[in-house]
Order: sequence, then C-alpha cells, then structure tokens
Amino acid sequence: MSKVKASRTAVRLLLLAAALFFAIGGPLPVWLKRLIPALSPLTTVAESIAQRAGYAGFFWALPPLTLLVLAFWKGRFFCQHLCPLGTLYSLPQKFSLKKKLLPIRLNALIFWLVMFSSVFGLPALLFLDPLSTFNRIGIGLTWGPGLLVPAFLLLSFFQPQVWCTHLCPLGYGFDLVHRKTGKQVFNRDRRQFLAGLGIGGAAALILPKVGKKSANPSVLPPGATVKFAKTCTRCYACVSACPSKIIRIKSGGGLTELSMPELRFDHGICEEFCNRCSQVCPTGAIRTLTQSQKHSTQIGIARIEKEKCLAWADNEYCMVCDEYCSYGAIETEWHGEIACPVINQKLCRGCGGCENACPAVRAGKALLIHPLNPQTTIEGKS
Repeated sequence: MSKVKASRTAVRLLLLAAALFFAIGGPLPVWLKRLIPALSPLTTVAESIAQRAGYAGFFWALPPLTLLVLAFWKGRFFCQHLCPLGTLYSLPQKFSLKKKLLPIRLNALIFWLVMFSSVFGLPALLFLDPLSTFNRIGIGLTWGPGLLVPAFLLLSFFQPQVWCTHLCPLGYGFDLVHRKTGKQVFNRDRRQFLAGLGIGGAAALILPKVGKKSANPSVLPPGATVKFAKTCTRCYACVSACPSKIIRIKSGGGLTELSMPELRFDHGICEEFCNRCSQVCPTGAIRTLTQSQKHSTQIGIARIEKEKCLAWADNEYCMVCDEYCSYGAIETEWHGEIACPVINQKLCRGCGGCENACPAVRAGKALLIHPLNPQTTIEGKS
C-alpha cells in the first residue's frame, strides 16, 4: 500500500471513529447528536419539499449545501473519502467473496422515488439515507431500519460495498449534480426517473392507507408536527438524546408509522423542562422548542379509567397521581370521605407523570395518556 493510500485510509478511519463518537454519544452538547444525519443533502432537499418549507435554517442548511457544491466539482468525493457508512462497508473488502448477489443498480430508482414522493408530502424510503442509517448505530441493534447496517455489512463479505455501488440514493444524487456526468447519468437512467415518478407518487398516496391502524395511537415527542410519521427518517437521534429513555421505537401501526419514535411511560416521564429531543431532530419532524415553549406544549391529555382506579372503583384513598403531577392538572372530587382524581384538561400536558406513578395493577393503569395531534400550546399554573 502506497503512503498516499495509507494516509487516506487512516483519515477515513479517523473520521469513522469521530462519527461513531457523535452517533453513540460522548461528553458533547446534546445538539451535536443531530450532526451526522443533518449533513445529508438528500434529507435536506427531500424534507424541504415534503414540508413546503426550508426547515433547517441557515446554520444547518449550510453543511449539506456545501457537500452539494463539492459534488458539483468532485462527484462522489464525499462517498469516497468522508462518508462513515461507506468506510464501514469498505472494511470487509479484502475478505469479500466478490459475488454478484445484486446485479441491478437501484440507486437512481430509490433517489427518484424519494424525490417524487416528497412532492406529495411523504418522502418514502428516506430512511435509506446513509447518514440517517449510520446514526442508528447510536442506539444499538434494533429491528426494522436498525438492521440495515449489520445486514449490509454482512452482504459486503459477499459483494464488495454493495450498498454504495448499487443502492445508495445519496451517492446517486452526487453523481447527478456532477457537472461532467450529470446529463449522462440522467439520460442513462431516464427509465428509472419515470419509474420513480410513478412509484413515488403512488407510494405517497397508498402507503398511509396500508396496514392496520394502531389501537392505541402514539404519544409523540414534544414539538412533533402533524407530518411527524411521514417526515421522520428514523435516525433515532431523539431516542438517543432522551435522558428519561421514554422515547421508544414503535412496533405496530400502518406503514407510515412503522418503527417511528413514540413516548412510553413505563419507566419514566417527559420531564417538565427537558427539550433535548427537539434540539436534535435533523428533519424538522420535531420542531425546535425552547424550555419555556416545551413547558407550555400539550402533547396529550390524561384520562382516568374509573373502573380501574383504586379511589373511584374500590373506595380506597389514593391520590398518588396528584402527588406526581408537575402541572397541577389533577383535581379532587369528593365521594363521601373518599377523594377521587379528576383531570383538568386545560392544565394537563400529557407528561406521563400520573400514568407512570399510578399504583393500580389489577386491570392495568387507571390513568393513560391520550395523544394530541396536532399538539397545542397552553398556559397555566405549574
């Protein structure tokens, strides 16, 4: 190996180590957890189209735009020298069996499918963006989109860098904007362009209707937009950033909801002034909230199932929910000498404090948080 090649390899490995540090988390400001997925021009462009707005702002839009300008001059420079996922998939190259498991290149089809479905408000397959894919390493091995990295790492032992050469939509996007090859690439793949147009539009219209609707709609992170399920790329930066570990990965619902983040209050609550998840979302699926805005955001409303409540059903004294409510949303209704809880919906934020603390176990929790979509902003005592 020449010294130049060895130096390039060393730099790539160093960048891979740095990217792993950002994805897994270290002693850094929490907002840096969004750094890796926020670099992607594919995500930035597709999400801006889908949301009909430049959600990223100048600060976060500048890095992906810089990569686009770089691609105009250097093509896949990012893929060949900087991309952490590309470096990771190149590691098994020396040991690869060099088989052709996937002979057809689908990069262009995936790229155009993402673009055209974004026009209809649902950037289908955007979870395949390599930088969002890499960021999932931060939460360990999970099912669904979390299996992409180990699956393609394994496939690389059979077909070298099959992801980069045959599937990566971001790499194709860099080819497309290259000033020397852009027109040739477009002409060569015009069939895939038209297929992407047709399939992308159909996917955006059909996918929201496919699959069973969840019997229990998800409570979404504070700041989640009405298009959260459609515009979330499943990078799981919010899952990694949540200090209470209550943002989990959904396992059911329709295809647009599959594997999306949701709030569950089994082992924690949405802390009163915590806004970390809104600081790390790279797509605008969760809008940025200040701590004050988070405090006033109503993500759901608690409801009491009286047949399960120790006070309402069993005439036992229990106002544990009131003790754990940070917003003064639990009021008292007296039935004889028994104090029974009542929810003031104008004050409840849906933080899950009451659900988490509820001691009822005979038939399950007596308090459950029912989500609001869209979320609302309220003012009240705390």
